[in-house]
Amino acid sequence: MLEFVGGMSSLIFWGAVVLIVFVSSFFSYRSQASRHRMIETLAEKGQSVPPEMYARHGDDYRYRSPIQSGIFLMCMGLALAVFFWAMTGGGAPFDEHGRMPSWLPAVGIFPFMVGLARLLGGIFDRPRDK
Repeated sequence: MLEFVGGMSSLIFWGAVVLIVFVSSFFSYRSQASRHRMIETLAEKGQSVPPEMYARHGDDYRYRSPIQSGIFLMCMGLALAVFFWAMTGGGAPFDEHGRMPSWLPAVGIFPFMVGLARLLGGIFDRPRDK
């Protein structure tokens, strides 16, 4: 019975993850489709289309600054590491009774390092003088 509850809770968790990804993708698609319809309507009426309507990610915070997105990714990496550390019992060693492996918090290093690369790229990438 306990295995059924554990399996059901993981099914609910992953179902929620899939639902969140699907809903966010759906609303992003709807927003882009609406913007494209507006551009088509303006073009059909012969009106000029504002340049900001052509920008794909003009209003998305992740694409404004590599420094900002780097800090965001680094924080996400730290949050993942702390979450998986707590999930493994706060540093308790792996045992044969079903505890999670102690290497799981290392998963947070991937977004952390990508964020560090974006941060350093944003700091050292200076515009060239013309």
